[in-house]
Amino acid sequence: MESKTDQEKKEEYHEEITDPKEIKILEDFKHSIATITDKKDKAVLDPFVLLDNDFLIHFLRARKLNVQKATRMLLDYYHWKQKVKLDDLYKNFVLKEKYKVQLLFPHGFHKIAKDGSPIYLQIMGKFNADEMFKVASPQDLIIYSFLFNEKMEREYFKLCSSIKHRYVHGVFNIIDFRDIKATMLLNKKLLSYLKQSFTILQDNYPEALSGCYVLNAGFAFRAFYSAVKIFLDAKTRSKIKVFGEDYKEALLDKVDSDCLPTFFGGSCQCPGGCLFSGAGPWKKEDEKEEDIPEEIIKGRNEINNYMLRGNNSDNEEKIKNSGKEGINPDNL
Repeated sequence: MESKTDQEKKEEYHEEITDPKEIKILEDFKHSIATITDKKDKAVLDPFVLLDNDFLIHFLRARKLNVQKATRMLLDYYHWKQKVKLDDLYKNFVLKEKYKVQLLFPHGFHKIAKDGSPIYLQIMGKFNADEMFKVASPQDLIIYSFLFNEKMEREYFKLCSSIKHRYVHGVFNIIDFRDIKATMLLNKKLLSYLKQSFTILQDNYPEALSGCYVLNAGFAFRAFYSAVKIFLDAKTRSKIKVFGEDYKEALLDKVDSDCLPTFFGGSCQCPGGCLFSGAGPWKKEDEKEEDIPEEIIKGRNEINNYMLRGNNSDNEEKIKNSGKEGINPDNL
């Protein structure tokens, strides 16, 4: 394990575990890990994990404080990490057609929410599953997906914690369902990919979602959610809030105006468009993006213009909000 400078130690922030029950069970969890006898399990286990309360408490909570189940979940994580060669992937994996994928499934990180969570935007109205799977294989897309979470764990959460001077662990996801067709989302290859992706994320990155707001939801979202909810655990589903067209007050309650793009009711207007800017504490002021092909720049501009034009749907009936809190999708 690399030694940390005094400054790095000073800027570290940790989960406040104050519940006496959690404190006691966390010690039981550590004892369970320390007394593992299976040779294959011991071979993959990080010996320093017992020092990382932040890491351990997320696995414990994900299994409702059941020590036996949390121990198995933790060991499965380390076996998975070894199997996929996670450290090598993190250093070396490059999605060859990343920019084309971003046009076929517009997404990106953009600044931070009021609680410090990185904001992750997804624009479904320009999503094209068939074309996306022609450009990149489902397996490469799965790797691309979980490496997003790995980057948050290794870099983004720490940066956000240092800004907010408190422990941050969770991404705030904003998904815009405007103009998407149900037929596009009920693609068999897409649903198979989502099942694998959701399983990997839930099993290996517990409690990494602080919240998820679904905007402009209508029939397409209802159909999509009915198909994918079986892949989502109850805790993840409870963090999803669904809105129709009246979502701006709810978003501004979570995100400062200067961190929210104008197309969602905020005041941020990043050069080249907020969606593809990568703006946030992780982006250095002098950092320059590599040369982007003209066709990609043109495609980005088209998506930026689409977002700024507003609602173009064919009078699809939107879900009615239940106030600023939105609707739990299980109650639709």
